[in-house]
Amino acid sequence: MSDRTLLRRLRRSDPAALEELIGLYGSYAYAIAYNIMGRAMSAEDVEEVVADAFVGLWEHRKNIETELLKAYLAAIVRNKAKSALRRNRLTEPLEDDVLELSLSDDPERIALSAELRQITRQAVGALPEPDREIFQRHYFLYQTTEEIARDMGMNSATVRTRLARGRKRLRQALEERGICCADPDF
Repeated sequence: MSDRTLLRRLRRSDPAALEELIGLYGSYAYAIAYNIMGRAMSAEDVEEVVADAFVGLWEHRKNIETELLKAYLAAIVRNKAKSALRRNRLTEPLEDDVLELSLSDDPERIALSAELRQITRQAVGALPEPDREIFQRHYFLYQTTEEIARDMGMNSATVRTRLARGRKRLRQALEERGICCADPDF
């Protein structure tokens, strides 16, 4: 069943659609949450975040504006996992080459934040395969370079090289739009 059909059923408050969604994307959601918080928190905490993400999806089902349900769910899981780490005063385990675009909560920066997200999505979308998949797995699904290498049948060094190339293209896209990167090694 397509995400579009599931979304229509969710919007009609069909609880069976939520059950199908959990069956379809439950493992995916767990993998994202575990990759973010699994080393710092218990398996029960990870499961709770995943459950909360599906509850959040259900509670906001009528306001979902995208038909990309899998991506929408992934965003919910990432946000809930990061919130759980913050609530427990833990930090997200980061590798040396993690991309960070930090913006303040300053109202003047809200527009810049939206523009950065759009530019980032476009730049990542423009990456050739398998670079795009590697970039998405690392920065959006929080997989380590070793996990990506194993899953994609590559050498870890190759994965790191492709990530560096992706960051360079992202930096170029930001610079072309007049947005400077604070980190010269970005």
